[in-house]
Amino acid sequence: MTGKKITSIEVKKMNKNRIYRLIYNNREIARQEIAARLSLSLPTVNQNLKELTEEELIEYVGNFQSTGGRKAQVITPVHNARITIGLEIRKNHVSILAIDLYGTVLDYEKYVKTFSEEEEYSRYLGYLVHNIIEHNHFDKSKILGVGIAVPGVFDQEKEYIIKAPSIGVNRYPISKLTHAIDYPCIVDNDANAGAFTELWNNSKGEDKAYLSVGKGVGGCIIKKDELYKGHHHRAGEFGHMTISPGGRLCNCGQKGCLEAYISTARISDDLGCQIEDFFSELTVGNKKYLKIWDEYLEYLCMGINNIYMVYDSDVVLGGVLAQYLDPYLDEIKKRLAERNFFEKSGEYFKLTGYQSRATAIGAALQLVNKFIESI
Repeated sequence: MTGKKITSIEVKKMNKNRIYRLIYNNREIARQEIAARLSLSLPTVNQNLKELTEEELIEYVGNFQSTGGRKAQVITPVHNARITIGLEIRKNHVSILAIDLYGTVLDYEKYVKTFSEEEEYSRYLGYLVHNIIEHNHFDKSKILGVGIAVPGVFDQEKEYIIKAPSIGVNRYPISKLTHAIDYPCIVDNDANAGAFTELWNNSKGEDKAYLSVGKGVGGCIIKKDELYKGHHHRAGEFGHMTISPGGRLCNCGQKGCLEAYISTARISDDLGCQIEDFFSELTVGNKKYLKIWDEYLEYLCMGINNIYMVYDSDVVLGGVLAQYLDPYLDEIKKRLAERNFFEKSGEYFKLTGYQSRATAIGAALQLVNKFIESI
């Protein structure tokens, strides 16, 4: 049985996509190099370059140094040819940003706003999207859409947030969240969104486990060039591993989950302070907070070590906690090394490079990825 024959139209589209991706990945390239690396004729390359230029996706920005003969033109992508909006929803605040096709943040704002299931909340999100576009004078025709990150578990069809304890909803229709936003929307779990940012920058194609720690604790599994989400889109829900049978009550209703011990609520809400205040007190030697932090690190390292034992790959920590951990990285690695039966090193543990904005960026980047695939 023979496979389906590829039509000439499909071949043309594939060539155009390959050419754009090569330009996108190299950032600066000459047409002769495009032809050579993709084994395409110069007329084919030129025709596609003409189309991509007319679509304002690429531009010519001078010439390369001559190696003899005519200087080759420098072809580069137009970074802001399209703009994407990212939203991160938390119980008491909303973060919004705009990125270009490379994930560069063009604007960012954070607003105090308590999550609500009422229609007014969706209208508020719509207003934030409208405001960031108007404030930056973005061309509305170039807006790809809005990526929204929510701390919850979704059904397979992405029609409902099945459970989101940290914002207090169960079986919440996603359409209620997005209906006041006048652009295409993608809604995803916050940990998956943060992991997508890590994946986007995973140039070496390495396997990683991504652990997201905030008021909720989640994660995702990065398999080379994709996110592994499991049969029910719940792979990487590290926060609900049992680490202490019959232990502390978790937001999910079970006892002894990792989230019950390493949620940032343990070092903020439980103490009646903001997380930044907790870390400020650590730096001045607050004995009460130092004792709490010592216990917190024990559970954090227990969770990280368990993840490492299962996946035998780098463990990357993101979420709210990541932006505060640099001063404690050596201590965490030391504790991890002491727990590791197979090797005396904690170097497998890393912090995400996009600490404070990874979640909103990752939500937006998913639309960028779809756009690049569609060219």
